[in-house]
Amino acid sequence: MWTPTMTLSLETILQELNTCSTQDQLGDFHSSYLWKKWSISAQFKTLGKLSPDERKIKGKEIKTLFDAVEQAFHEHQNKIQQQERNNELQQDLVDWSVPPQPIDKGHMNLLNATRRRVEDIFQWMWFNIAYGHDMVNQWENFSSVNIPSTHPATEMHDTLYINQKDSEWNNLLLRTHTSAHQVELIKKHGLPAKFVVPWKVYRNEKMDASHDTVFRQVEWVVIDKNISIANFKHMMKEILSAILEQEVEMRLRPAYFPFVEPWFEIDAKAIVGKHEKWLEILGAGMIHPEVLKNADIDPNEYSGFAFWLWLTRLVAIRYGLHDIRLLTNWDVRFARSF
Repeated sequence: MWTPTMTLSLETILQELNTCSTQDQLGDFHSSYLWKKWSISAQFKTLGKLSPDERKIKGKEIKTLFDAVEQAFHEHQNKIQQQERNNELQQDLVDWSVPPQPIDKGHMNLLNATRRRVEDIFQWMWFNIAYGHDMVNQWENFSSVNIPSTHPATEMHDTLYINQKDSEWNNLLLRTHTSAHQVELIKKHGLPAKFVVPWKVYRNEKMDASHDTVFRQVEWVVIDKNISIANFKHMMKEILSAILEQEVEMRLRPAYFPFVEPWFEIDAKAIVGKHEKWLEILGAGMIHPEVLKNADIDPNEYSGFAFWLWLTRLVAIRYGLHDIRLLTNWDVRFARSF
């Protein structure tokens, strides 16, 4: 490398440039010869001590030397870069004669596949799709849908409470049903209202073949003027037939739940395996007037109905599963069987 006591000559400099074989060595070379404070560039500072004629001649010599070295530097730099790229390509060469490894295709979970099909059906019928929030406050989950504070569902054996409160000091919990979003969505979408909430709900359950702490629910709500149970039965049959991909026969059994009046448990007759069976598939009813009032709706002018379909149960029925834990244990062998 050049030192201040050495004479600068193009031949000597180019010889040294040709010994550079890496980007680091090129960097050192550039700093030594071409950087503004060193070597060739520094020679311009000596011109002030010369006469005007000598300055003109010497300046031209320094400029010619600088340009020649700079051009040679860039050419050599491009050469080294090309060599490095070629070396990388040689290392990355693919032997096309080697048979490719089979690609393991993914499998959509049966719950998500069914949920997407249900959403497609409702979107085709002009329903709004909403997912809500897993964590809600106690008023949203219970009081807004006419469930009194004394109802057993509010106790710890059903509900998973969070050790936290919201900004208004309401107790927070993991929603036990998607009805927790009814009032919120009615206010959001206005009237007439048609929306679906197809997502997860949580219960403090002992897990077994038919129970889980997390399961999927699909709730849909319709509110308008002059809505009757006849509208409710017709839509229910059309939607169930579309979901199960077969014509179904329904029967309604009276039951009770605080946020609807009247309330029904609905059974559907469908073919499971090779046998035709009555299956308890969902709950439904006409929305209670108190719920409509909580959403600032006059129950004397508007009415509506709501359905609660247990999607996890529907999937188990449709695919003949005897243990719902198969849907959430992430066993690839089970996923590949569908």
